[in-house]
Amino acid sequence: LVHLTCPSTKTAREDLEPVVQKLFSLNAETEKETEGEEVEKPRVLWAVYFNMRDSSGIDRNSYSGLPSNVYVCSGPDSALGNDCAVKQAETIFQEMFPTEEFCPAPPNPEDIIYDEDEIASEETGFNNSPEAKPESSPQESSSRGSTAVKEHTEE
Repeated sequence: LVHLTCPSTKTAREDLEPVVQKLFSLNAETEKETEGEEVEKPRVLWAVYFNMRDSSGIDRNSYSGLPSNVYVCSGPDSALGNDCAVKQAETIFQEMFPTEEFCPAPPNPEDIIYDEDEIASEETGFNNSPEAKPESSPQESSSRGSTAVKEHTEE
């Protein structure tokens, strides 16, 4: 699977097809040997071209009539990575929770201090960790309003 992206100047096909033609073999007829050399380009089995609107620069105020409790997130931008989305998430988070820290760093596991109740429960074998929980039967799970799925892997 290959995903190519670029800022558009024309249609997606017009922008990207020249690159696809250089990188890949588009049909079986062009895969014939040339002067004893084998063509090593991978063959395209299926291709789709599409244009995607970059809505990363659209301001929330451009959406009229939204209730105050609706927050609008833009779609992906043309940059690699998620920097724009993370900045936007932080901005929205600060609007919603102005006194809270956005994505605080997790504590160092060595710095976590357990109180005596937690230590006692670990010593008795009663513990909330996923490894220590016994598997419930499907009947028990469905009686609590959820569905249990048991995975089985063979080694």
